[in-house]
Amino acid sequence: MAVSDDQSGPGPALPQGPYWKTPYLYGEAEALNSMGTIAAPLLAGFSLAAMVQVLTVNAAETRWPDAALLLFLLAAVMFVACVQAMFWARGYQVTPPEIKDWWPDAVDPERMDQLRREQELHSAGFRMWSDRGRLTYAAGLLCLLAALTVLAVPPDHGQSSIVRWLAVAVGSAAFTAETVWTFGSFTSPVRRPRWVTRLLEPPAS
Repeated sequence: MAVSDDQSGPGPALPQGPYWKTPYLYGEAEALNSMGTIAAPLLAGFSLAAMVQVLTVNAAETRWPDAALLLFLLAAVMFVACVQAMFWARGYQVTPPEIKDWWPDAVDPERMDQLRREQELHSAGFRMWSDRGRLTYAAGLLCLLAALTVLAVPPDHGQSSIVRWLAVAVGSAAFTAETVWTFGSFTSPVRRPRWVTRLLEPPAS
């Protein structure tokens, strides 16, 4: 009885670990691009529109209109900075198949080593600029939430509606939750509290 070829001996050894520099999350680049091309420009426009609207608000309607104006402006600036950072990050975003398409001799071992080093440098560049984009986006979002909360504070004279103070409470809770979320996303999984990790990452199977 003949012995099957697939039982004649062990197959070729598989490489240990990835050959290319891999991202922490495989869909991270697309998510960050959406942040820089859709979310940030939209929120920047909203912040600027709200800032212009605050100019028509007087002291009889809200307690600190000037503070809200400043926060809306800071939010708009941060969102525009996020768009700029992600513009630079996109220049470093590349996948291994795209790199090899540029080099017909990519099968050559020496060329592959060169391309591997280049992909690692591009990965570091994308990480640097995308981290700056994430940071400015988070700062802009916090400024926006703070501005909306400050704008909701009623004036210090006359009767204040309970609903108005409820809006302040909701804005304060949203600002606090976003601060925790931002802190957790920029913290190493080893250092962040366990309950924050449960919010940010799916449970292990």
